Amino acid sequence: MRIHWAFVVLAVIGTTLLTWYLRTKNMDFLTPSGVEIAETEDTSDFIDLSVVLQPEIKDQQQINSIIQQPKDPDTITPPKIKEITEFELGDLVSSPGLAAYWDFARGESPDRLFELSSALRARGEFQRALLAFERVIDTSKTDPNSRAEAARGIAALNKNLPNWNIDPSNEIILKLHLGTAHKPSDHLQEVLQEVAIRIRESSGDQLNVIPTINSSENPDAPTNNPIALWLSASGDNTTSSAVITLRLTRNDEEHLEEISLAVFKAVRSHLIDLGYPPASEDLKRRGNYLSRQITRLMWRDFARSLHQPQNDPDAARKRPDESADLSSD
Repeated sequence: MRIHWAFVVLAVIGTTLLTWYLRTKNMDFLTPSGVEIAETEDTSDFIDLSVVLQPEIKDQQQINSIIQQPKDPDTITPPKIKEITEFELGDLVSSPGLAAYWDFARGESPDRLFELSSALRARGEFQRALLAFERVIDTSKTDPNSRAEAARGIAALNKNLPNWNIDPSNEIILKLHLGTAHKPSDHLQEVLQEVAIRIRESSGDQLNVIPTINSSENPDAPTNNPIALWLSASGDNTTSSAVITLRLTRNDEEHLEEISLAVFKAVRSHLIDLGYPPASEDLKRRGNYLSRQITRLMWRDFARSLHQPQNDPDAARKRPDESADLSSD
């Protein structure tokens, strides 16, 4: 009797598999040789091979200090500014003087003045908010960024507010002098007139500035001779500002900004003697400094000081007063 070939094949394969299983079922092919894993009651069915396969690190470097991750500047919380109180806002019922918030500003940081201006704007007190911005300029030696921020606030509020003085009879008369060795051109006269208008507007119509050109008309003088600029009060025995000399460029379009900057330097130099902080040193043309870096209070005190007799001990004051303030509120 012949056995079918299929049964023979199956019998051979089955015998081979059964023999392999019976001989190897208790052997461990996964654990490296020489490593024993103690079995405990808590041992799970799955063995973490990373424990036995991880090579041992020898002579590891010692770290004595804790490594701190660098802070992200965007996530740093800015210091909290103290909230403005009702007392610090002032008497909102009455009109403010030009020296309003002077005492407050002397003891506070620029950030607090900006917070004060913001609180006043929220109340609709825009004239007072402008005064708060001006205190950043005229009360302390603030950093350039604070002065720039205050100047932007002054420019924004000035657009929609009336001039401080509404009575022409209360204007203080000053003379803006320009000294030159040549006969002044029509262009130079127009520029000086425009600077006089800028001063008047920057002061809130407190000052009536009369441009005056003093010319020697010397035909032998060099073509590009320097000019001299200063301000004074009318009358005898009065005070004048420092004299600023400059040489104008050949470009007529630059003359207005050059002369405006020279006048600014003369005024701010004089204001230091009245107790005001010095101006920034990084001055550039087209900075509109007459309106944004000289406050209305500074213009008033500057003009009053020029009307003081020379050598008057009361001419230089360390603190502005509010007597005879002229308010448009």
